[in-house]
Amino acid sequence: MNRSLIRCLLITAALVTPLALPGTASAEPAVAQPVLTPDKDPFYAPPPDLASYPNGAILGSRPSALYGLPLPIKVWQVQYKSTDAAERPTTGVTTVIVPDTPWTGPGTRPVVSYQMAEDGLGIQCASSYVMRAGVQAGLQNGQDQETPLTSLLLQRNWAVVVSDYEGPQERFYDRDQAAHSALDGIRAALAFGPAELSPASPVAAFGYSGGAFATVATMQRQPRYAPELNFTGFAAGGIPADMLAAFGLDNGTPNSGLGVFGLAALNRLYPEADILGQLDEPSRAAVATAATQCVQTVVNANKGRVLRDASGSPDIAGNPVIAAAANKQKLGSEVPGVPMYAWHSSLDDALPQPPTDALVDGYCAAGATVTYHRTDVAGHAQAAIAELPVMLDYLGERLAGAPLQTGCRHL
Repeated sequence: MNRSLIRCLLITAALVTPLALPGTASAEPAVAQPVLTPDKDPFYAPPPDLASYPNGAILGSRPSALYGLPLPIKVWQVQYKSTDAAERPTTGVTTVIVPDTPWTGPGTRPVVSYQMAEDGLGIQCASSYVMRAGVQAGLQNGQDQETPLTSLLLQRNWAVVVSDYEGPQERFYDRDQAAHSALDGIRAALAFGPAELSPASPVAAFGYSGGAFATVATMQRQPRYAPELNFTGFAAGGIPADMLAAFGLDNGTPNSGLGVFGLAALNRLYPEADILGQLDEPSRAAVATAATQCVQTVVNANKGRVLRDASGSPDIAGNPVIAAAANKQKLGSEVPGVPMYAWHSSLDDALPQPPTDALVDGYCAAGATVTYHRTDVAGHAQAAIAELPVMLDYLGERLAGAPLQTGCRHL
């Protein structure tokens, strides 16, 4: 992969939106007509006999492009069958990106499943739509910034798979939904003939922030849900390991919108809990407004907001109903079966580090192999960028089958 592709992608990212959170594309030319959102695009519609398909089955495909640019890579969107958190049949769409450069290494081309920070409650937040539409999608989630980072994976001649892991209902912070959809997206990509991959292809996974939540959830569930996939390792940074701890860090700060967004997500996941009823009127109105938005819109609209529960207390995490709902999605209930590279900054201004410490400690106590870097880079987005070179080398070693001492080590 040549440097001109990387430069083109990075320049495009700068034109699409300014960097806010760490967030590539085919021979299909840029098109003049608008790219339809998934709710209006017939490609996303499920077949009437959806339940009859096995998980990961390909339901449809089409050529695509990143930002509509004619780049020297091949890109497709592939619709597949999956199951939601309650094991009900649902669909997903994954974006499969393959370098034009032939694979000349041993075996088949490696694959990286990149869980971008989809962070959405509206269907317009789906990664497949944002990556295809580019500037037409407006300022959405981390995908605006993360899509160009795909070039770093493509430069190593790996294939990249980016799935809409929140599903058609955009179920943010739904651990099992994310895991099922991401794993079935990989299954579909490996079975998709034009990509020239293989069920035996070595696979790794990567995600940051909201994408890290999906990545960790995926790797926790993988041994039980998709044991046939040839996973070799994964990396996750800035992990939202505990929503309640994030409420405490963010409330009343420039990142207060993350708390608004988290509460809106819990309200969708657990309607029986009446999350809105736990809040005071201003907080309730903010959460209700966020119900169809993407995270960046919510953050921009709620800077400095102090969320309060119905009693007037700003200790949102102390509300027992909210705490019970959030704890149902806490990471760490299962242990990944392949090596993990994790990182988190002690100076993260959006997500606190101690819950990631606890998550890693739990994995290590259960016998997992983890390399953990407690970094001191200031800022959530900045910590993502600073760690990319080390993370890419780690994934490269795992995909190449390099030896790694088992157990845990801290950097």
